[in-house]
This record gives sequence, C-alpha cells and structure tokens, in this order.
Amino acid sequence: MLENPTPQSIIPSNPPVPAIPWTILDTWVGVGLLILVDVILIGVVYSFPELKIAQSAGLVAIQLAYLLPVATVFLWRHTGWKFIGFRKITWASLALGCGVLIGGYFIVFVHNALLLILGVNTQGDMLMDIFDSLESPGWFLFVGIILAPLVEEIFFRGFLFQGFRQRMGWLKAALLSSAIFSASHLDLVSLVPTFALGFTFAYIFHRSNSLWPGMILHFLVNSLGLCAALAMTQLPDFIPF
Repeated sequence: MLENPTPQSIIPSNPPVPAIPWTILDTWVGVGLLILVDVILIGVVYSFPELKIAQSAGLVAIQLAYLLPVATVFLWRHTGWKFIGFRKITWASLALGCGVLIGGYFIVFVHNALLLILGVNTQGDMLMDIFDSLESPGWFLFVGIILAPLVEEIFFRGFLFQGFRQRMGWLKAALLSSAIFSASHLDLVSLVPTFALGFTFAYIFHRSNSLWPGMILHFLVNSLGLCAALAMTQLPDFIPF
C-alpha cells in the first residue's frame, strides 16, 4: 500500500483529477439519500430508546447504512468501487497529511478554548457523558475508531468530494463536502471542529487522490479523542482535570 518516496512519487501541488463514472446530479442524489438515511435512523433511535443502540451491534448497522447512498448510485450507474479512491499512497502524502492536520487541530483548539471561555460544553464533554451512560463501551469504540473512518472517508471524500470536484474544482468541492460532513454529525457544538477536519481530509485526498492517507489520519484522530474521553471517565484519579 505504501510506496517509498522517490522523485516521481512526491505528490504534486496540482495533481491530475481522475475521471469518475458518476455525475454531479448523482452526487446530489447521494446527499438526498444521506438525509433520508439520517431521518430514518433518528426516528429509530428516538422511537426505541430501550434498544441502547450506542452499546450494541446495532451501532454497526447504523454506520454501515451510510454506504447505502453510494451503493444505490453505483448500482444505478453500473459502476464499481474501484473508482472510490483506494489507490496507492506514498510516505510523502502521509507526511503532508500530518502537517495539514496540525493546522486543523489549531482551529479545533481555538474553537474549544472559546467554548470553555463562554461556559459551553465541548465535544469532549459530550463524549464523556456518553461513556458515563454506557454499561460497556466496546461497540461504541469499535464503530468510532475502526468503522467510522472507513465509512465516512468512502462517502464524504471518495464519493461526495470526487463528485463535486468534477464540476466545481477542488476548493469549492472541499468546502461543500466538509459542510455536509459536519452537518451530518447532528451536533452544533462540533460543527466547526468537524468542518475543519473534513476540509483537512478533503485536501489530503485532493493532493494524493487516495483514501488511505485521510482514512489513516481519521483513524488516529478518532482513536485519540475517544480513548482520551474514556480515560477521563474511567481514571479520574490519574487525570487531574
């Protein structure tokens, strides 16, 4: 999967855009299907609170449901998943991703600092509340750390960003797909941090034309955030805040 950096493998600042077999209309259809999936899932969660979905295998089904819009469009277009972006990457693309991620985290840090000054709970506080309410965090951690980076990168970068980029250019496509990515999390407190990270992953995809760098970094971001929140709830005596 990883290639050693050679003069030919250093990623260009303006890479060629691979052709994809779905249109801008197909991309918007995918957005509409995503909204429909979200509405149905919200209805299920609120209609059956006794299911405790956040700590059951049902959480896996909910996350995988986000692939339904992509699968529907691909079935309609008679195309395959090879266009979604599982292309080879280089160490240079990972290094670029790490550097860009630092900038994204700076925005997240400033945003969270402002929330603390205003006395508003941050996304970290929300995660701690979720862990406090769970009898067992196993499924929640599995979905958040492993499944979410895979599914979200496929849909928001491999499908949405590539679909928008064909007609809008990479910058407008990154802004739009990141806004949809942020809104889909249905959390006002995390809108800005999620948008910043979504834009970061979209930019990394644009430069590398591969899902792997953003997926790896998405995995690391979620791992750090979820494990830190879990540690703060389970080891309060060892973490002095």
